Amino acid sequence: MRADRAKQLLKNGVYRALGETASGAGIVDGEAERTLRVLMYHKVNDLWPNPTSVPTAVFAEQMALLGELGYTVVSLDVVRDHYVQGSPLPERAVLITFDDGYRDNLVNALPVLHEHGYPAVVFVPIAYLDDGRPLPHEEPLRLLGVRNETVGWDELAELEAGGVRVESHGIGHRPLSELDQAEAAREIAISRLRLEERLGREVEAYAFVKGSLADYRPEHASLVQQAGYKLAFTSVSGANGPRSDRFRLRRYNVEPYPPRTFELVLRGACDLISVKDTVLGTHARRALNAALGTTSR
Repeated sequence: MRADRAKQLLKNGVYRALGETASGAGIVDGEAERTLRVLMYHKVNDLWPNPTSVPTAVFAEQMALLGELGYTVVSLDVVRDHYVQGSPLPERAVLITFDDGYRDNLVNALPVLHEHGYPAVVFVPIAYLDDGRPLPHEEPLRLLGVRNETVGWDELAELEAGGVRVESHGIGHRPLSELDQAEAAREIAISRLRLEERLGREVEAYAFVKGSLADYRPEHASLVQQAGYKLAFTSVSGANGPRSDRFRLRRYNVEPYPPRTFELVLRGACDLISVKDTVLGTHARRALNAALGTTSR
């Protein structure tokens, strides 16, 4: 697992170099085309080795930086109203999201969010709520004694009471591109219905599992719309603008960045890195992970 730390240091260096170069060359898109940044987190804890985790202190630092850098954290309702009804967003709007429903989102992230008064969204795969099984990508970590528990059905109300809105991440944490059409439709629709039964309200947003361009296809965005969702989120890196497709909204996958790198990512200076989220880029990234013996979400 030392390879994971080495890879993280390398990625931080690449992001910083790319961001500083783009920023210095003045090739960052203007604010008119970057009206909404969506941040994507997974785990917030201090366990090691633990890929896709942001240490609690780093998460707290990043949340503080949002205010210091002049960003305004908004709720999912504000984003929905913007794309469905045309309501304006505040300047430099940011939506905070979490994927997979880890329990540390409740234990570690929620107190930090509460301190700043920030709303957020958590996308949960319903098969792993109170099931006891680890998420598929967590199984190798279990063998090393690292346990990243997910929240249970009974804890969803606690998240929502704290301002973290629960939305859908499907059923079995499977990329839709790996499923036939009927299975994909079931993942999308049944997860929404089950969550609505439990939460007693409409579920409006879906996050594609893994979410690169290799993990879902255009017809899957159509299935999400047909199932009654108002919004859908990918994992393709970048900001969103007024004309963005509300069923393919982009997100920044946030890692344990130093403050300056976090600032550059938010400014869009690292957006060229989105090549990693293309079909070819995704396969190349996975091949590299396999060669290094590292894991991804």
